[in-house]
Amino acid sequence: MTAPCEFRTLVLDRRIEAAPERVFALMTDPDARRTWGAPGEGIVIEIDQCDVRDGGREVARCGPRDAPDFSAVSDFHRVEAPRLIVLSETLTVGGNVLSVSLATQELSAEGSGCQLKVTLQIVSLTGPETFDGYAEGWTGALDNLVRMAEAETVQ
Repeated sequence: MTAPCEFRTLVLDRRIEAAPERVFALMTDPDARRTWGAPGEGIVIEIDQCDVRDGGREVARCGPRDAPDFSAVSDFHRVEAPRLIVLSETLTVGGNVLSVSLATQELSAEGSGCQLKVTLQIVSLTGPETFDGYAEGWTGALDNLVRMAEAETVQ
């Protein structure tokens, strides 16, 4: 039997001591994303295709270093450098759809840095535990992004 659809919205905010242009560049560069996008030790993100523009697509695999079996296909609906990315993402494993999400990433200048607001509107097709994975993954990735952006700003 299939699990009923579950819905949730997550909002994650980060204050970053770096210009919006710098943060946006890190958010859209596949090499940088391979580094900051992996939320923890032993987790990898492999980006197989990356075309960040209106109508573009990113195809990535993620998961444990020895078995990155999760597939994430993201379609970009609006990209406005350096302030906005709107994408939809389908997460699958073994050909089975786990979840679909709408991600809105907003950057705004604030003092000497910027504010990043990420809003995730998620439908889980496999039960509520999927939301924990989103929260952990995005929280870890955004913490990495902040560290990378601020470290590169200092240099």
